Amino acid sequence: MAAMTTYRVTVWREPEGGWSVSADDVDGAHSDGRSLSEVDRNIREAIALVLDLPRGAEAKMEIDLRIRIGDDVDELVSDARTAREAARRAEELTGPAVLALRRRGVSVRDAARMLGVSSGRITQIEKDHAAA
Repeated sequence: MAAMTTYRVTVWREPEGGWSVSADDVDGAHSDGRSLSEVDRNIREAIALVLDLPRGAEAKMEIDLRIRIGDDVDELVSDARTAREAARRAEELTGPAVLALRRRGVSVRDAARMLGVSSGRITQIEKDHAAA
């Protein structure tokens, strides 16, 4: 399967409402829309038109939306996204950490305290691992 091309695009909120969008690395690829979903769809079409891509290429594009509202809000949104990504990563690592700690003889309570989760979560992870 061919790798998808990622296009970084910048989206900003218009004062009268709605959104404008521009592909950062594709000269002439600009659009707008009433919602972020519409903007995503429209910028895909604009990129495909500017680059003269084959029909259906829009579906294979990876779009990295950089949404700009204002410096104060942009920083909060960025921090929130970073925190959500960290939470996802923590969840991915919790299972292997639980299993490694328990194999080393660390008690359920101590493992829970070390990882910042409940004892019940430790037990659940062990049970899920045993069932797999």
